[in-house]
Amino acid sequence: MKTGMKIILIAFTCLITGFLVYKIIDKNARNKQIAQNKEILPGFSFYSQDLKTFNSNGVDKDKSLCIFYYNAECDHCQYEAKQLKHHIDAFKNVQILMVSTNKPGDTQKFAKQYQLADYPFITWVYDKDFNFYKWFGNAVTPSVYIYNNKQHLVKQYSGEVKIEAILSHLTND
Repeated sequence: MKTGMKIILIAFTCLITGFLVYKIIDKNARNKQIAQNKEILPGFSFYSQDLKTFNSNGVDKDKSLCIFYYNAECDHCQYEAKQLKHHIDAFKNVQILMVSTNKPGDTQKFAKQYQLADYPFITWVYDKDFNFYKWFGNAVTPSVYIYNNKQHLVKQYSGEVKIEAILSHLTND
């Protein structure tokens, strides 16, 4: 009886261990695939502030693109918004895509509070379906993705970053 119980316990332990190893390998493979896919601007689909579809086809192909993934309630995101406003003239030849899961009303308040609402080169999009991670991987707020005008990823930042660091990677070549 004890031998049968040991065999069952060993089999169960092997089964659980095998399952966990599979999950780890699968997650690593997905993360590698996302990392590879975002090397060139991935095809994405979010929503504009009036809830119309905004996808990667709406990106200006002749300009560098700076994607800010933020949350209006995040202190670090608020700091970056202040710094962005302070250096806004340096971004006038760059397309900025502000992506958030905040509802449009919260986004509009954020944009007005940090005086970023009226710049035509800033596009505010709503990740209503929480799909950002599908195209750009798991991201903290704030995160920044910088693409050149050929839509190649130049630099990625996770967490708060100084605007000067972002500006050093913005080129149109």
